[in-house]
Amino acid sequence: MRTVGIIGLGHVGVTTAYTMVTKGLADTLILIDQDGERAQAEHLDLADAQGGLATYTKLLVNDYDALKTADVVIFAAGDISQVGAGGNRNGETVSTKKAIDDVAPKLQASGFAGVLIDISNPCDVAVNYWQQKLGWAKHRILGTGTGLDTYRMRRAVAETLNVNVADVRGYNLGEHGASQFTAWSTVYVNSTPISAFAGIDYDQLAETSREGGFAIFKSKHYTNYGIATIACDMASAVLSDARRVFPCACWDDAQQISIGHLATVGATGIIDNPTLVLPEDEQAKYQASADTIKHNLATMNSFD
Repeated sequence: MRTVGIIGLGHVGVTTAYTMVTKGLADTLILIDQDGERAQAEHLDLADAQGGLATYTKLLVNDYDALKTADVVIFAAGDISQVGAGGNRNGETVSTKKAIDDVAPKLQASGFAGVLIDISNPCDVAVNYWQQKLGWAKHRILGTGTGLDTYRMRRAVAETLNVNVADVRGYNLGEHGASQFTAWSTVYVNSTPISAFAGIDYDQLAETSREGGFAIFKSKHYTNYGIATIACDMASAVLSDARRVFPCACWDDAQQISIGHLATVGATGIIDNPTLVLPEDEQAKYQASADTIKHNLATMNSFD
């Protein structure tokens, strides 16, 4: 039985739940939110939607004990109002730390033995903080990280070259934040490296993927569809033991920090980390991003 818990039923958490239900990705979905009335309302709304679906998902509400048998928990709690000027995700540092401090002992007490996927921001810092709080094997905790930024980069490249986005390969790496970078050495359109195409404005494409979330945020004041999709993709890889490669926030032994890099995701979480040899300039950007995450983690740890 595929069982998933979602903690935090804001815009992202609810969209993730809706995607899970409409795609039939889970047999049981456990909805948890500090606002019990909201959680119950979302449960009823999702239950109504199932009347028109070919699949059925059992829905539970605010039942931490049920997480004991869950395969995946998606942590989507956060306070979007705390996003800093210019869309700085580090503005959520204090609220995310408080949310993790509140949830971590409840998650431990539940006996949950599955894989934790963090959506909250700052994502890489949150993943590292989760690892500190829980003390679990590193492979059990990951974050969506630069997975969504990678989707945005592929979309931008596809639109620029007028090709299908499914034919674009490559990754954004590092922090899910300002220090991330597009690893252009990894970007291909079918079997052709992007360097073979004339007239490419690499800086503009990188900015589009890096700042794409804030282009949406400026008008909607939140984002939800893209991040819910990558969260469901990663959760599905765990549930089906797909052993699918994602750029995600996970432990890097060399850096001694969790950061956005390639990982094979399966039933136990991170199965392995495929080797990716970067040119010197991209490796320097990766190092700078790792240093940024370490600094921001120290900042999170400094708050009471």
